[in-house]
Amino acid sequence: MEAGIYLSQVIAEYRANGLSSHNSTFDLAYRKTDGSYGEKRRVRRRAGEASGQKRDLASIKHENRQAGKIFLIDEGGNRFDLHIPLLVRFNGRLIDHRF
Repeated sequence: MEAGIYLSQVIAEYRANGLSSHNSTFDLAYRKTDGSYGEKRRVRRRAGEASGQKRDLASIKHENRQAGKIFLIDEGGNRFDLHIPLLVRFNGRLIDHRF
């Protein structure tokens, strides 16, 4: 059985994903809001859309609603996001949410 991984390490891998020197895919298992479990294989980080516009209250509220999510894309080009607290496994390793 493989050792677990800390959440901070998962976030670091997610942030590094997509950089020119680190372009790999990963597998995620997660808990859905209805309590069932799901799994996504060979996903990668979805690049953010830069906006040069001035920030207003609506955009700040939108950012707050998006906080705590990771933004991903699968092999088929389907975009999706997952709430970080619902992540269970990263590349088959159990995620320890304490650190």
